This record gives sequence, structure tokens and C-alpha cells, in this order.
Amino acid sequence: MDHDTEDLLRRSFPALEFREVRVVEDGWDSLVLELDAEWIVRFPRRAEVEGRIEREILLLPILAGALPIAVPSIEFVARDGVVCVAYRKLVGSPASLGIRALAGEDIGCFLATLHRFPVESARVIGVPCFDPAAWRERFASLCDNFRRRVYPLLRPGERVRAEAVFARVPELGFVPVLLHGDLGPEHVICRDGRVVGVIDWSDARVGDAALDLAWCLNGAPPDVVEAVARTYGVEAEVRERSLFYHQLGPWYEVVYGLETAQRRFVTSGLEGVRRRLWTSPRR
Repeated sequence: MDHDTEDLLRRSFPALEFREVRVVEDGWDSLVLELDAEWIVRFPRRAEVEGRIEREILLLPILAGALPIAVPSIEFVARDGVVCVAYRKLVGSPASLGIRALAGEDIGCFLATLHRFPVESARVIGVPCFDPAAWRERFASLCDNFRRRVYPLLRPGERVRAEAVFARVPELGFVPVLLHGDLGPEHVICRDGRVVGVIDWSDARVGDAALDLAWCLNGAPPDVVEAVARTYGVEAEVRERSLFYHQLGPWYEVVYGLETAQRRFVTSGLEGVRRRLWTSPRR
């Protein structure tokens, strides 16, 4: 850790005593630090991300009393030029390919509960809300950006396949629900084979439930997929839409790599794009 970062930490959170600092994430949106394996501190890098953190500050205490698993409990907020937060680390490890059916049941129960959260309560505290028309417009714009930025890196046959995926956008119809918005294995915390918490709620929004099911229905081990689908009560059309969102995932990584001039993200993202273009929905 450089001296500037340590000075920023101590100035922002004078009540926090710590000896060791580890960088958990140093990305486009946030700098995330772990202090003495006990505290997590998040510093946003852009004004847009500050707004998301402000919404988390309001949303997380409400969700803590409504969900069957833990969410971060923000104990310190600093607004010295930029809003940043600190909370106690949830004890456990990010979900990996080693998770099994019991964790899938936990995820299914968690998502079913989250998606029943009153949408109006989320709207009141400023969570972005999309009806199906606005949602389709948003994803049409995203796909146009992917065409401009990523198509030059693809082969002609891959572009044809991508168009078949993008053609799903007009079919995105759903009843809006509150979403985590970025539910992947890195944000699902497990301990002793069970899910104990979900972190990083900065992308929370109201939209299509299938987005939250993208990874756990298409990227998790088969017994986890089955357990999630059974516990949640996944319907066929939701499963189909979840594959669409899963296939889009690596495109964001490619664009991130291009915008930040980090070739490794472009390379890994393209590998994911190519692999998922030929993915079929799991039954």
C-alpha cells in the first residue's frame, strides 16, 4: 500500500485502527481494501459510483431485516470530498465451482425472497427502476455499443451468432422486481458449504429477475443449477432469458479492457464471448 492510500484511509476513517492493508479490487468503479482481514473499505472512482454507494447506504439496512442471508452492514461513512464506506468483512469465501446443491438451495431461497421485495420501497430510496420498455431500450443500446467496440475483434461467423443473441432484446418481457444486479460467484460468500452472505450491491436496480439468475442457472455446477431452479421455481421463459444475460457477460469485460487499455481483460473477455455464443440453455 502506498502512503497516499494509507493517508486517505486514516483521514477518512480515524476511528478505525489497522496494521495491514490488502487490495481486494482496484477496478474501473472502485478501490476495495481489506484491513487486518476484518474490515472492508470501498472508495468509488467515479461520481456515478458515488451515487450507487449512497443508495447502498439506504438499501442495505432494509434488506438486512428481509433476507435469509447476510448483507454488508455499513458502520462507517466518510464524505470528505468523496463518499466512501467501511463495514465488517463477512466471514467466508467467494463461491466457486466447488459449491454444491445445498448452496444452490440457499441461492434460490435468497433470490426468491429478494425478488418479492416491494418495488415501491426500492423506488422511494432512489434505486433505478426499469419497466420492460425502458429495459429493452437500455439493452438495445448496450448491444449497439458491443457491435461498435467488439465486432471488429470477432470473425464473421461469430458476428452472425452474436446477432442471433442480440435479437432476443425485443423479446425481453417481465414483471419488474428488485435485483442484486451483479450476482456472480465473487459476490456470493460461502462457509461450510452454505451461502452466508451476498456482497457488492452497487448495481441494485429494479428490472428482469432473469438477470440475477444468469450465472447460477448457466455458469454453476449442474447440481447447483437444479437446486436453484427447484427452490426458486424457475419458469421456462425465465431460464431462456437468463441465458441471454449470461451470454452478454463477457462482452462487458472486453469493453472494460478496451476502455482501460488492459489487454488481459480484452483477451479473457473474448474467450468468454466465443465460448458462450454456442451455449445452450440447461434443462
